[in-house]
Amino acid sequence: MNIFNKCLLVLCVWAPLLGCGSEPKVSAEDVAVMFFDAIYNQKDINKAVALCSPSFAKEVKQHRTANQVARRMFNMSFDHVEINAALGDRKIRQEFNHSGVLTILFTGYRYEKIYKDLKKIRLIKKGDDWFVDKLLADPILR
Repeated sequence: MNIFNKCLLVLCVWAPLLGCGSEPKVSAEDVAVMFFDAIYNQKDINKAVALCSPSFAKEVKQHRTANQVARRMFNMSFDHVEINAALGDRKIRQEFNHSGVLTILFTGYRYEKIYKDLKKIRLIKKGDDWFVDKLLADPILR
C-alpha cells in the first residue's frame, strides 16, 4: 500500500469522527418554548414530560392529556398559539448556571379571537440540560 492510499484510509476513518463534535446546547429559553409548544401546538404530553424535572413531570402526568394540562395546570386553552420567552433573569442563569425564572408570552387564537397571556416558570439545570421545574405565581396578579 503506497503512502497516498494510507493517507486516504486514515482520512476516511477520521473524517466521520471529526464531525461528531459537541452538539449545540439548548438554552433555557428554548426548553421553555419547546415545553409549551408540545402542550399547546403539538398536543403531545410525552414530549412535554421529557422536558420536565422528575417532580414536575409527575405533576404534569397526572392530567393524562395535553388538553387537560393546558386547562387545569395553566388555565389557558388555545386552538393555536405563538410562544415567546421574555428575558426573565438571563443574567442569573448565565452567572450561576443552575436555575432561573422565565416569563413566557403567549399570543393565541381560540374560536377566531386573539388572546394574550403570561406564565412564569422556574427552570433548573442538570448536567448540560435545562428542565422545566415549576409553575410560579401568575406575574399579572402580583
